[in-house]
Amino acid sequence: MSESPGVVCRRECPGRAFLNLRGDATQARLRNAAAQVLGVELPREPGTWNHADRSRAYWLGPDEWLLVVEGEDGSDVEARLRDALNGRFSLTDVSGAQVQLELSGPDVGKVLQKSSPYDFHPRNFPPRRCAHTVFAKATALVAAREDGAFDIVLRRSYADYLMQWLADAGAEYGYRLE
Repeated sequence: MSESPGVVCRRECPGRAFLNLRGDATQARLRNAAAQVLGVELPREPGTWNHADRSRAYWLGPDEWLLVVEGEDGSDVEARLRDALNGRFSLTDVSGAQVQLELSGPDVGKVLQKSSPYDFHPRNFPPRRCAHTVFAKATALVAAREDGAFDIVLRRSYADYLMQWLADAGAEYGYRLE
């Protein structure tokens, strides 16, 4: 293993609230409520995500987003969003079921290629893109960041399996778990 690892996996990123929001993206009230409460705009372009301060909004479908807020309790964020929202929507706190990892390093693209049939090449998957896809025989949301790292959001029940899988897939490049 080299001194400088080719792949770094940051273990579960703690202190995050995960909420699933569904609603009509054409309704300004829905978009405004998310922006007001979270400080982030809901992405309307397929396969994209937005962030501001400690909040992220990932596009999952034309009427569905995964909202991630650092340093917040899911039930508190849910209550504030419910107060700001009106009309038809669905909002579910899924914090207990989700885990977020961070993958970085010069060889992270090679590990992503091993992990999924999705084309994560930078020309197809530039920063601010996301995809919910098969990932090492599980499913995960993968998001490309501006700093070259990737956020991986997955079900908590897959966490141990995927951590072991990533360690094996990254071993040939030098793998470090933080």
